[in-house]
Formats: sequence, C-alpha cells, structure tokens
Amino acid sequence: MAKLGLTIGGPYATLGVLAGEAEKRRFDSVWVAEADQDSLVQASVVATATEDVEIGTNITLAFPRSPVVTAQAAWDLNELTSDRFIVGLGSQVRRIVEERFSAEFSQPAKRMGEYVQAMQAAWAMMRGEDVTFDGDLYHVLRPGLMGLGRAKDRQLPRVYVAAVGPRMTQTAATFADGMLGHPFVSREYLTDSVLPRIEETLAENGRDRSDFQLAQGVIVSISDDRDQAIRDAKAQIAFYGSTPNYRQVFEAAGDGELQTTLNHVFKASNRDADAMIAAVPDEAVQRYAFAGTPDEVKDRLLDFGQYCDTLLIGGPWFKVGGKRMAENVFAILETFGR
Repeated sequence: MAKLGLTIGGPYATLGVLAGEAEKRRFDSVWVAEADQDSLVQASVVATATEDVEIGTNITLAFPRSPVVTAQAAWDLNELTSDRFIVGLGSQVRRIVEERFSAEFSQPAKRMGEYVQAMQAAWAMMRGEDVTFDGDLYHVLRPGLMGLGRAKDRQLPRVYVAAVGPRMTQTAATFADGMLGHPFVSREYLTDSVLPRIEETLAENGRDRSDFQLAQGVIVSISDDRDQAIRDAKAQIAFYGSTPNYRQVFEAAGDGELQTTLNHVFKASNRDADAMIAAVPDEAVQRYAFAGTPDEVKDRLLDFGQYCDTLLIGGPWFKVGGKRMAENVFAILETFGR
C-alpha cells in the first residue's frame, strides 16, 4: 500500500494546525507548495507544529534560487525536523521564471540535473568532504566561510524533482532521491510512460528501484454534494488542459483533441469558469481526478496507489473558493485519516 501524503496551504495562523491534524490522523507526510507563499518558510512552520510526520516541499522553485542557497536551507530544515525533510524542486514554466523572477530558464532538464548535483556537492562539503562541482551552468568550487564542515555523520536531506515529461523524468531518476509526479495524470500515462521511463533510467545508471521514491500527485475532490465535487475537479482539469505542456497526458488516454478544445475555450472565454467546466466531459473526471462522495473516492484512489510509493493528495484550486478548498481538505482528512 502506498504511503499517504497531504498537500496543505493557507494562512500561517492555521498552517501548523492543519499539519498537526494530518499527523494526528497518521498521514505519512505533509507537503507545502510555492505559489503566493515561500515553500521553505511554510516548511519551517510545519516543522515546529509536528513531531513525526515527514515534511516536503511540492514544489520549491529551483531556478530563481542559487542551488547552494537552497542546499543550505534544506540542510537546516533537515536538522530542525530531525531528518524528516524532503526538498522537492520544480522548474516552473519559462514565462514565470523569466518574467516574475528575472531568472534563467534555458535547458531546464540539464539545468535541473546540474542543480541537484550542485546541492549534493554543497552537502558533501558540509560533511567535511573535499569535493567540488563544476558544471556548464552551475559551479560549487569552494566551501562556506568557515571552511569544510565537520558534520560527517549528519544524514543528508532528500531531494526530489518534479516532472511531467520524459526529459525531466530522466533527470529525476538519474540524480535525485525521488520524483514528484504532477497531479494531472492518468493511469495510462503513469503506467505506459512514466514508470517505464523511471525503470529504464534507473537501470542505465545502476540504481535500484527501492532506492528511488515516486511521490505521485493526484487531484482529489470530495463532498457529500457529488455535483459540487465533480464541478471542482472539472475546473482543475480544464485549467491544466488549457496548457499545451500537458497534451502528452491527454494523448496517453486518447484525449488529444480535448486538450485542443480546452485551450481554445480558455482563450475564447477569457478564463470563464462555467465555460471551461462545461467543456470537460464526465468521463474525463474519471480519468484525471478522483471526485465524488467519500465512499466513491476512497477505494478508487487507494487502488491507484499500487503504482507509486506515496500518493500526494491535493485538492482543486482553480476557480474554487477558499471555503470550499478548506471543506475539501477536511473531507480528505476524514476520509483517509487512519
């Protein structure tokens, strides 16, 4: 059975309460995202509110940060959490990285691979190892101000890489401890594309599958009002479907033309929620999300968990109000808490 992870967010005043509730209900991990709030600050809040649950970022934006700055923060958070921390790195998309963060986005898969290696070199230095990393894009050629560290017995933080397409999946399986599978996924895409690529890449690099973790995101929308749950899931599917980056996921399930339709509706309606939701057929909800009453969702999702090491459960957020998002989180806690 897959481990269960819960994605949480919201005001800092309640973030720790949610994390504590997830730990109380025996979720295996709690994950925070990076949208309007810094992922590493959120992780530190979760760390102080919990004792045993694993804590991960899904995602921490990589390219706007120096890999050594990220490595130092992850090192400190791992100490703060007594080795419970996982730093999940994501590339984001070009326009966000360049236009919001004024950072470089070229060669994202290669850049991410070097980023992870640079972090690993920084951690090795902190443990006292005389190493450097000199890549084409990133360089770590000297230790910190105090020289090489002395924490030879310190456990390293774990680093996961978020991936959708084949090149970033290969990067994750080559350099990282695990992969964060995007929540917009179908069973067909996972079993026919993602898992074989992970297995192949691990084998090419002499790595064992047991040493690599797949934490697969999923869209989960639960309500006693079944129509509301499905409507929210359709909104999220429509948002992801409007982006050509996710066409490969649609195509794996034979829905390539649906992506074309959703992209058109997204532009023509000026992101009108009703128009976008109406463009998503009911059968698409069954393929790309887990939506309905608690009983309808639970068995389907746990069955899906056979394909991954951790299920990262998150709710819809596009065109979904804050009250409904909170209701969904508590429904997830109630449905899957142990």
